[in-house]
Amino acid sequence: MRKTIAKYILIAAALCCASAATAQHFVGVRGGYGGGSARFYPAKETQTLWGMASFGVSWRHYSKERFVGGVGADLEFMQRGFKYGIRNYVPEEGETAQKPDTSYVRRVNSLVLPIVWEPHFYLFDRRMKVYLDLALTLSYNIDSSYEYESRTHGVYEKGDYPLLRYRDNRWGYGLMGGFGISGRVAGRVELFTELRYYFGYSDILKNKNKYAENPLRSPLDNYAVNFGIYYRLGKSDLLAPRSKKAAARAAARESERLEKMLARDAEQ
Repeated sequence: MRKTIAKYILIAAALCCASAATAQHFVGVRGGYGGGSARFYPAKETQTLWGMASFGVSWRHYSKERFVGGVGADLEFMQRGFKYGIRNYVPEEGETAQKPDTSYVRRVNSLVLPIVWEPHFYLFDRRMKVYLDLALTLSYNIDSSYEYESRTHGVYEKGDYPLLRYRDNRWGYGLMGGFGISGRVAGRVELFTELRYYFGYSDILKNKNKYAENPLRSPLDNYAVNFGIYYRLGKSDLLAPRSKKAAARAAARESERLEKMLARDAEQ
């Protein structure tokens, strides 16, 4: 039985390797920086919490069709969070409302899995690619921390925020949209940069029907600038065909090369 299982595993691995060698697969690493926020209902006076880092790995598969795009997935470690003000003074009628002098900050470390569709087009004889990122995202919140900070005294309290089953949601989902540019720098290596917006649909806090102190809605959003590198598996060239102009230039270069070779052979 064990030999049979091992045989099937080896066959599956061989098929995967053969597919990777012949199909248009890319693998890469990525890292980013940005901000996070939350959309509460009832509304709170929130601010964007900057300094949110992310990093992870990526896989892409591209078809021969130039404008259909590629599909793929990323696995990212992402810092998320939110910040909102706490009013210590309620102005009386006719007085100008004052800004909160204390803020509550939550930071959340998450694993995020975007399942990506990537429509794109090539420029400069396929040396550069401009693309859109459209994705369904799934996430898991690993841990969390909190801070209370004052405009005058800075952070005066912080600690771990325990994620409790009856109060907090560990699993989440949402959408992601963005655009980017990549360019071939050497052989099968590409560098890329992109802007992304992660739009949460699920709540970080269970609604007040389950935990009275929580809001009705509390989805998390993230904004990120990413940089990374891709490596194309397999030795074949890009599957997407050249544009008509680029193909004509390539044919002209090849014709010129053949003519020079024939001329050298004739001289000899």
